[in-house]
Amino acid sequence: MANCVASRSPSPARPESASPTRDAALLPLGALLLAASVSGWAQTETGTLAPVVVKEKRDRETQTYQSGVTSVGKTPSAAKDIPQSLTVVNDKLMQDQGKDSFKEALRNVPGITFEAGEGGRIGDSIRLRGFSVSGDIYLDGIRDIAQYNRDTFNYDRIEVLRGSASMLFGRGSTGGVVNQVSKVPRLITEHEVNVTVGDGNYLRTTGDFNIRTGDAAALRIGTMTTDWDGRAGKASTQRRGLALDYRLGIGTADEFLFSLYHLNYDDKPDLGGRWLELRPAPFPADKWYGADSDYQRDSADMATVMHTHRWADGSSLKTTLRDGRFKRDLWATQINGLAGSVTQANFGANTVVPRGTQTRAGEEHHTFLQSDYLTTTQWFGRKNQLLLGADLARERSARDGYTRIPARPSTTVGLADNSPLVDTRIRVRQTEFTSTALGLYAQDTIAITPQWKLVGGVRYDRFSGDFDRSGNAAPNNTPLSRSDGIWSKRLGVMYQPRDEVTYYASYGTSFNTSGDLYQYDANSANTPPESSRNIEIGAKWELWDGDLSLRTALARTDKFNERNTDVNQATGEFLLSGQRHTDALEFEVAGRINPRWDVFAGIAFMRAVIDKAGSSAAAQATVGLNPGLTPRRQANLWTTYKLTEKWRVGGGFTYASENSPISANAAALANRAPGYTRWDGMLEYVYSENHSFRLNVDNLTNKAYYSSLYQAWPSVAPLRTVRATWTGHF
Repeated sequence: MANCVASRSPSPARPESASPTRDAALLPLGALLLAASVSGWAQTETGTLAPVVVKEKRDRETQTYQSGVTSVGKTPSAAKDIPQSLTVVNDKLMQDQGKDSFKEALRNVPGITFEAGEGGRIGDSIRLRGFSVSGDIYLDGIRDIAQYNRDTFNYDRIEVLRGSASMLFGRGSTGGVVNQVSKVPRLITEHEVNVTVGDGNYLRTTGDFNIRTGDAAALRIGTMTTDWDGRAGKASTQRRGLALDYRLGIGTADEFLFSLYHLNYDDKPDLGGRWLELRPAPFPADKWYGADSDYQRDSADMATVMHTHRWADGSSLKTTLRDGRFKRDLWATQINGLAGSVTQANFGANTVVPRGTQTRAGEEHHTFLQSDYLTTTQWFGRKNQLLLGADLARERSARDGYTRIPARPSTTVGLADNSPLVDTRIRVRQTEFTSTALGLYAQDTIAITPQWKLVGGVRYDRFSGDFDRSGNAAPNNTPLSRSDGIWSKRLGVMYQPRDEVTYYASYGTSFNTSGDLYQYDANSANTPPESSRNIEIGAKWELWDGDLSLRTALARTDKFNERNTDVNQATGEFLLSGQRHTDALEFEVAGRINPRWDVFAGIAFMRAVIDKAGSSAAAQATVGLNPGLTPRRQANLWTTYKLTEKWRVGGGFTYASENSPISANAAALANRAPGYTRWDGMLEYVYSENHSFRLNVDNLTNKAYYSSLYQAWPSVAPLRTVRATWTGHF
């Protein structure tokens, strides 16, 4: 896949057609947020921009698994210049592994675990170092909090920044943030088509069509279709995606990007099994206990306009406006508690499986406006890279429920009856949440000496939420509201004795408001935000002429005042009395060992502990326990080797030690999913310059393991899957 990498030429000249004066600079969007901040920096004399050299074609064959330049810190930087743990899963790695979903791509990141899609949520439910990041998912630096299952078809890379980062992103980010980076148009005409077939009647097609439409303009079109019968020919997926991006003024003083994105899917979901005697009940991994009438129908539609203005001195102002609308609707089968007489020893084909219903729906409408001003100055004889920014969010979320829900008949383990139900449900509106959030932030990176850099930043957020729950039954039908203002800080120091080596230490804070995930109750509406901090030391090295990146980090993340309901309070109001922490030690390597051998690997050691809890007996019983979804050890390895000019072989493993679900209940925390190692393999044949064939086999040993956990049930992962992909370039 070709990529666009822009770098400034040292030449002071540039074509006259692309040399507007400063007075003529257009700032139609940035002025909305940063006019006051930027006015002090603006200059009125006429200036010209140096030409931008655009290296258009970067073949995926020559690309490595390294991160390259990243924007997760809001300033374009090499990973070694970011004083925090950063993992980047790029397009080449996802392509080689045949990853088709956001969740599957993130299995390359030690420290990430997955909930089994419960707790009132739909879509990607992710934990990082044991802390939820469901509200900390971003798309091109803009919050992407909506509840849906994301697809990889339009990804250039996924960036995972660990540790508190509210100074950069606002509320949330206790464990870190996950930023999806989209493909953008380039000044070249080039196309790629992938067709994948596999077991379970899997068929996926993706198209990436890049068309140069002018000297400084290009159009990029991404398409996706995916169909899969899934487990036992029942649990399935049907996805469709389209991305349209038009980029105008590439490499000039004023650049615009206009984007439309659409994703919808119609799945039959699998909510998993059940815990039995503190272990997963041994339901067969090749069976599905839902009904043929089950579905999960979700959609995501986003429109984005981005404007970047560049000054001749290298300063820039980037402003992004995005409006997104999301719909979700779930009607699924859950396995209810097994009879008390059922044990691990007598569980078998005749065991009765009682079944219940999970059904919920909703709509979300999000509007975001964000502006970042970057400049480099000389203060007191020191080079300063300054970031000034502001973001404004208007988020509306409506949640619906259903009445007249038909009962689901029981079945048996061996029968797994999937007969459909007659849908007698009536959809009703239950709650509506409307919030407004404003953030103002500033950060400076100071070059104290050629070897030492200091990063410092501060941010102020104001979050206000109104919760209309008139659709609920009394007494839970009264309106609730809350408004909070809070400061966040970030501090880092880097020592770089050589260009290839960075040693760093960092400190950051974060906060979580009661309305982060668009709901209040009578208790949480009276509770101020939780607060967290992350302290980290680490080192990053670029080895073998920069072909291989190696990093290590030791981090401590504390959440000091988790919300707890304290029985000593007459009102039962939430108190900020909880505390827990995660200690993490990480190692990661990515890149090319030699011209034929690529590698991406990591290992994380984590120790998570509940330090304090509420005063109730149930809460106190959790003190000293692992809070769940934080296994002691996680590791991954993926490596490929080019045997000849036409043949390449690859493979690797994903490992996790014993794990438990997230819960505030000590009994649920006692449940344990066993550790596992999953092995994957790949074989690729390039049969012409523009065409190749790749075979991916996931879970080579056909091992049954549990990769997504909830306090009521574990979800078994897919067994062995075999998929073959043809790739064509035109």
